[in-house]
Amino acid sequence: MMKDKEHAAEWVAIDKIKKWDKNPRRNAAAVDKVADSIRRFGFGAPIVARKFDGTIIAGHTRFAAALQLGLDRVPVRYMALDPADARLLALADNKLGEIAEWDQPLLKDIFESEDFDITDLKIAGFDFDAMGELFGDSPDFGEEQDIIEER
Repeated sequence: MMKDKEHAAEWVAIDKIKKWDKNPRRNAAAVDKVADSIRRFGFGAPIVARKFDGTIIAGHTRFAAALQLGLDRVPVRYMALDPADARLLALADNKLGEIAEWDQPLLKDIFESEDFDITDLKIAGFDFDAMGELFGDSPDFGEEQDIIEER
């Protein structure tokens, strides 16, 4: 049950939290993209850590990106979980996101909308190869696609 005085997150010195040394998720390939996202938007979600010892439950990639960016403070949501529940939440946090699927026609509409800045797709984690996988070929962005691919 949530307590009325619990904080969604607080800004914490980055050296006050630590990686879970048995994290089975391989995040290295995503760190640069997450760092780009943090640089552009800030943190959309805090790092989740055990209140008892500061071990990261969720947000290892955000943590690595923050280190890469040289940040000295990060938003952290502390949870008072025992080690077994913390490990279970860590696994659930990563695995449950894999269950969701893309609504491909809606995603294509978003990619092709006039108010969508196509040059920012990489910040959202998409590239033209990924769009080709989603749609069988890249959406028609005309000359903008050529400009982006040259960068």
